[in-house]
Amino acid sequence: MAETTWKKKLFLILAFIESSFLLFWGAKSYYQVRQAQNQVKKVEEELNQLRLENKTLMQQVENMKDPFYLEKMAREKLGLAKKGEIIYKILPPKPKK
Repeated sequence: MAETTWKKKLFLILAFIESSFLLFWGAKSYYQVRQAQNQVKKVEEELNQLRLENKTLMQQVENMKDPFYLEKMAREKLGLAKKGEIIYKILPPKPKK
């Protein structure tokens, strides 16, 4: 009888150790999966942002092929004018002291 009690205790101890190991291993795996999912989500957000930026840049490239757009940008950004044109700049009023 003492031998069966000893075997039962040994079985329970081994079952507890194995259960603890499986629980720890499962929790660790779950944590790693969650980290990977969060990383994938961040990369997908970055990818969407880059796609949006790429779309904007492609639109700018298309606009650069249009001579009217180029003329408009030259006038607005660089202050250029055609021969014989006069450029008027309206300055904001000076703040009163």
